[in-house]
Parts: sequence; C-alpha cells; structure tokens
Amino acid sequence: MTFLMKSLNSMNKYLFLFLILLGWSATAQEFKCNVTIDASGIQGSNKQIFKSLERSIEEFVNNNRWTDKRFLPYEKIKCDIILNVKSYDRKSNEITSELYFRSYRPIYKSDYQTLLLNLIDKNFKFQYQQFQKLDFNPEFFTDNLTSTLAFYLYVALGHDFESFKQDAGRPFFEKAEIVQKNAAQNGLTEWEAKNGGTGKGDLIELLLDEQSKYYHKTIYTYHRWGLDKMADNLKLGKSNIITAINYLSKLKMENRNASYLIKIFFDAKSDEIVQIFKEGPRVNLNYIVNKLESLAPNYHFKWQELKGGNARLPRTNEGEKTNPRKNFGPPRMRGMQEEKSQEKEK
Repeated sequence: MTFLMKSLNSMNKYLFLFLILLGWSATAQEFKCNVTIDASGIQGSNKQIFKSLERSIEEFVNNNRWTDKRFLPYEKIKCDIILNVKSYDRKSNEITSELYFRSYRPIYKSDYQTLLLNLIDKNFKFQYQQFQKLDFNPEFFTDNLTSTLAFYLYVALGHDFESFKQDAGRPFFEKAEIVQKNAAQNGLTEWEAKNGGTGKGDLIELLLDEQSKYYHKTIYTYHRWGLDKMADNLKLGKSNIITAINYLSKLKMENRNASYLIKIFFDAKSDEIVQIFKEGPRVNLNYIVNKLESLAPNYHFKWQELKGGNARLPRTNEGEKTNPRKNFGPPRMRGMQEEKSQEKEK
C-alpha cells in the first residue's frame, strides 16, 4: 500500500509538471494569424490543394515558436496572410500569387487594433504539394514559401516590439536578415538588395541601416506615446503623433533611400491619421497637411480630407468584434516595464 501511494504521488507530480508544460506550449506561440487563399481565378476542379495550403500556412505561423519570449493569449500578435493565386502549374507544383501581409497592435485602454504593417509581395512564386508539411530552419534555406513567411513574421515581430520599446525590434530584424541572406545565396535574385528597390533585401537593409534611426523613433513614438496616450490625454497623444511624423521628415533628409520605409509607414497609417486629426483637440491642420503632402504625396486625396468635414476617431476594426482589454497595457506587454519619461527630439 505504501509503495502504491508513493507511486501515485510520483505520478501526480509528473502529471502536474506535464500540465504546466502543456499550459506553457498552449500560450507560448506569438501569432494569431488568419490565412485566406483566393484561387477563384484558377480553372479546374481540384481546389483542395489550396485548402490544404491554407491549413499548412496557418499551422506553420501559429504553432511554431518565433521568439524565446512567453506570450500570454491576449498578447499574441494578430496578423492576416492573404494569397491571391494568379497561376498554378500542376506538373511542377509551382504557384504564383500576390501575397498580402498585415499585422496589428492593440492600443492601451481600447478595443482598437491599429494596423502596424500592410505589405504586398506582388510576384510570390513557390512550390507546394498537397498535405506538405512546412519545415523551417532559420540557419538554412529550405524553400521560398517558408523563408518568405518567416521573413515577414520576423519583420512583424520587430515592428511590434519596437512599438513598445525603442530599438527593441532589432534582434528580429537581424533574424529576418539571416533568412534574406540565405535565400539570396541560393540564387533567388528577388531576395537581393538593389539599392533603392522595394524588395525584401532592400527592406531589411533599410531597417538595419543606422541612417534609418528616425524610422524606428517614428514607430515607437507614434504608438507608445501617441496612440497609447490618447485614452488618457487626447491632446498629448495627438501632439506626440505630430512628433512622430516630424521624425519621418528627418528620416527623409538623412537617408536618401528611405522613401520605401516612409511608404510602408503611410500604407498602414494613412486612413488612421486622417481619422485622428479630423476631430478632437484642435491642431494646426495646415502644418499637418503640408507635412503629410511632402512625405506622402501619393495620398494627396486623403490629406485633403483633413481640411473639411468631420470623421471618426480610430475605433474597432471593421468586421471584428472584440472586448476592451482591461488588463492590457504596455507594462505587461512583452514583459517590459513602462518608461517613466519620454525623450523628445525637436
């Protein structure tokens, strides 16, 4: 009987440890990603391969570990991956598509998710067989599908961490660079940096360039001292967002090739900026519009909206039903402590 009790106690101890590890693995992954594949333009009856691909990508993103950090369920990064399939060669298993990658960040004391990245890969080619398991090793090139997904995930992690703490994203940008270099060394020319281009090589080169420091200041200031402050002090939050936009002007002066980073920022933020400055505490709209016009003239039609009428402030993303995150706040996110002061550069 004594031996039996000891055995049961030992089993209970290991069961308890197993449950702890199970709970860790259930909350450890970093992403909550929705994957959509649109193959409506592809002729033929066998569309199951695209359903299989959809599941494979979702499992690859959501079930793998991408950092050594522990993410609680509400801390997971929401992202969307959309593949618009343009062609499919059944003999070679090659798929050509447009890839849309979007990642989001929750805002303090709000149910609002701000669009952090909105990237497009217009000519994404890869091979895939139905039910293929997607494997990835950050040190080696395996295939273009997993490398591309991993690259964008690391870029998203870098932006997410950077939006909470200045320069905290660099380790993830460096991991993205490893992925990029491995792919380029395997003969994939679309991964190479082309000095002023808009490919993956150009993006990671810019993100790691010391002359791009004002881009990183923009990401941090805009989110941590702009959007996160608006719930408690709308005027201060808007003022800090102006500071973030001014950093982009300094970026433009300091780095001639930074136009791609500026484009990436406004591709994600143009609608939001219009909503923020159309109502609430008054600011010098002429100054803001002139600044925005000089930085992103391709969004001229949006900047002109700031000069008339009213618009809503940021709200819950369209089509998404969420509850306010009462526990959410920068001190808890990513295990970081909230800064006690903000360093402003005029």
